[in-house]
Amino acid sequence: MEFMRQTHQYSFLIRLLKGEDLLLSLEKFCEKHPDIGAGSIYGIGAVSQAIYGFFNGEKYLETILEENLEVLSIIGNIAENQIVHLHGIFGRVDGTCVGGHILPGCIISVTCELSVMVFKPKVIRELDSETNLKLLSLPEKM
Repeated sequence: MEFMRQTHQYSFLIRLLKGEDLLLSLEKFCEKHPDIGAGSIYGIGAVSQAIYGFFNGEKYLETILEENLEVLSIIGNIAENQIVHLHGIFGRVDGTCVGGHILPGCIISVTCELSVMVFKPKVIRELDSETNLKLLSLPEKM
């Protein structure tokens, strides 16, 4: 186990508009706010298209849904260099849910309301040789 103590500094409330790309818009926001070196993201909303992935141990298996979906939950984090990592649960009209790792291409249909909580100190991600993914690298071990 790795861990680090963080202090909440401040928060942003963000509203994405119809037609915006969920992940790309958040990445652009973070680029304009380079002081965000560690953060947590929570949100809800609606999309007309969802693209999400499932990591099978080697790569992300991508699913594309071109339908109106409720964004029931978005949760994720931000690391130094504005690396945004999001997962989402999407609800269908029949009440079933799908979800996974949010990829570019989730297009807002009505709105998306997000809360970004910024923490200090900054957090970094480092390439893990076993998974080939950039994983959080935390300084303390247990």
